[in-house]
Amino acid sequence: MRVKIKICGISEEDNIKCCIDNSIDMIGFVFYENSPRNISILKAKNLYREFGHEINIVGLVVDPDENLVETLVNEIGINILQFHGNENLSKLLTLKSKYNIQIIKAININEGTDKAQLIELQNNMDYLLFDAPPPENSMRPGGNGNHFDWNLIKNLEMASNWILSGGLSPENIGDAIKITGANFVDVSSGVENNVGIKDNDLITKFIYNARNYMEKN
Repeated sequence: MRVKIKICGISEEDNIKCCIDNSIDMIGFVFYENSPRNISILKAKNLYREFGHEINIVGLVVDPDENLVETLVNEIGINILQFHGNENLSKLLTLKSKYNIQIIKAININEGTDKAQLIELQNNMDYLLFDAPPPENSMRPGGNGNHFDWNLIKNLEMASNWILSGGLSPENIGDAIKITGANFVDVSSGVENNVGIKDNDLITKFIYNARNYMEKN
C-alpha cells in the first residue's frame, strides 16, 4: 500500500513544484493570521490558478466566518477545507452541504479523547486529522512541531479515513507509521529549516522515508 502524503503550510511556487514532482496527494494553504505560514488570498488565488489542476490544494482555517469560506471556495476554487478550530459537527455539515466541499476536521489527541465523538465525526467527515494538543499559551492550534503518544491511535482502532499529523519529520515518520498504522500522513514544521519556510530537501526526504517504510513493510 502506498502511503498518502500531505504537506501543509505551503506558500511558495518552488515548494509546490517539488510536491508535484514527488507526486504527493495534497498540499495545504494556511488562512490564519496568527500562523507564520499564513498566505494572502491574492497569492493563494494566483498559485491555485497555476497549480490547482496538478495537485489537490487544501485550505486550512481556524473557526472561520462564512465570508472566508465563501471566498476560498467561490473566488479561489478550493474544494477541500481543513478546520482546525472548535467548529462543531452541525456547523461543519451545514458548510459541507452548502458549498459542496470535502472536509478534513482536525482533532487533538490525548488520553482523554472521546472515542464516541471521534466515530461520530469520522462518519460525517471526509477525513479526521489527528494532531497533538498545542502548547499552553500557543496562538496556533497546529504546526507547533509536537507529537502526541502514537500508541493512543493504535488503541482507538479507528476506520481508515484519518490522517496522522503533529510533530512528524523525516527522522520519525517510519516509527510513526509503524506504531499507528497510518496510511495518510501530514507534515508542516518537520520539513522546515526556519519557521514557516519549507525546505525542498527536507520535503523530498520526508516523502522518501515515508514511502520507503511502506514499501519495506
